[in-house]
Order: sequence, then C-alpha cells, then structure tokens
Amino acid sequence: MKLERELTRDMLPAYWAERNILFGAERVDLSGLKQVDSVGLAFLVQWSQALAAGNKQLTLISPPTSFFPLADLYGVSSLFELVDNTAECSI
Repeated sequence: MKLERELTRDMLPAYWAERNILFGAERVDLSGLKQVDSVGLAFLVQWSQALAAGNKQLTLISPPTSFFPLADLYGVSSLFELVDNTAECSI
C-alpha cells in the first residue's frame, strides 16, 4: 500500500477514517511523503500494534527523513521493519 498524503496532524482525520482498511496492510510505501510529524508517528505505532496483535510486523518502505529522528526520540524504531525503496522491485 502506498500512502499519498503526508503523515501529519492535519491529515490524521482522513487516515483515521481509513484505519480499518489501512491497518490490514503489512507493508506501506512512504516514498512519496516528505513529512511525518509526531502525530503521524503515533498513527504508525497504532498500525504496528494492530498488526502485532496478530504476530505481524509493519514494514515501512522508504520513510521520509523526518521519520528517523522522531522514531529514535520516542524509542519506537524497533516496532518497524525498515526497507529502502531502491531495494524493492515492486510493491
């Protein structure tokens, strides 16, 4: 699944409305995003926890650079498998 809208506080209502569909996906392509803020990170954590309940892990493909300092700050990097889009053939 590829996300097209930024993962920010302003976009969260739209993502939250789609969470029942989104939270079923184990792989999400973030390569088109430029911004993830703390609210967007919290949404990804919720997504990860929903998958973890079924013993699955959320794979993030090419998160934007804004993701990494936030994930490190909040200590949640280990919740995700991180993949570089250049290593992906297809999604």
